[in-house]
Amino acid sequence: MNIEYFREFTVLADCSNYLEAADRLFIGQSTLSKHIMSMEKELGVPLFERTSRKVGLSKYGKLLLPYANTIVQTQYSYHAALQNELESERGRVTVGTIAATAKYGITGLIADFKRRYPNSSIQMFEGDPNDLASQLRERKCDVIFAHMPERELMAETVQRIHYLDDSLVCILPKSHPLAGQKELRLEQLRDETFIALAENTTVHQLILDSCYRVGFSPKIAFTCHRVDSVLDLVTKGMGIAILAEYMANRPEDGNFPEKAPFAVASILPRTTISVDLCYRNNDDLSPMAKRFVDLVQKTVDAGIPAQFNPAASSTQAVL
Repeated sequence: MNIEYFREFTVLADCSNYLEAADRLFIGQSTLSKHIMSMEKELGVPLFERTSRKVGLSKYGKLLLPYANTIVQTQYSYHAALQNELESERGRVTVGTIAATAKYGITGLIADFKRRYPNSSIQMFEGDPNDLASQLRERKCDVIFAHMPERELMAETVQRIHYLDDSLVCILPKSHPLAGQKELRLEQLRDETFIALAENTTVHQLILDSCYRVGFSPKIAFTCHRVDSVLDLVTKGMGIAILAEYMANRPEDGNFPEKAPFAVASILPRTTISVDLCYRNNDDLSPMAKRFVDLVQKTVDAGIPAQFNPAASSTQAVL
């Protein structure tokens, strides 16, 4: 039986008049009459007792009425829930990230999310961790992938999912005397000229802290906002750099190409940097942003980010 007929039945039962009920339903009186007769034929009983001026419920109609009301209300509730779900799936998620999103598999994660929720809209932008943290606090983005300072992680309003670890490496010109070594101790770099990322980045501060711990202050000749600028200056022989390994244009297969225009060496003692998905309290997220957080959590639980992890066995640094 057509569910819409139940709604027409309840309206007619309320009006007790075909003309008034048809007007309320925005259908013709003859159409309404046909639908009611169709119901009566299918049920095998009369639902109304008809007079010249109005109609009243028969004993069978009175028996049907509470069930019809339930059917109509259930249909309304379902349609409301369906519309809410469709609206939430059309939502936008704003994702802030540090550099090297492709190397960390973040762009692949976003592409997977878009395939799962094709009606969603994803806005992605890159920035340094401090700017990303500000954007998150000011509600200008929903989630961020960042090297978050410990003070930000301690904030009550910030939640995080540990995504993976990266490690520090030294980038040297091919002609540098230390270029052939696979590992270097920080003390060996005491007299070197450094090229670094901007001062407001976590990597920059971590370099300073690491060098101070072994007894020297690095001589920083250049600071750059972009990783490719740092690498280009190193390639031109203007100094050395310490970067997070995946920020150093690390290929997807985990190995630097033999013809790379620079040399790479691990830093001793090994230091890792935590890459985290950070977001405000879950109750502060839109339905679509919650779906994104859930996907990241499931990805982490499945161990997928581990394939991007260059420092799984390293000692975690306190940032």
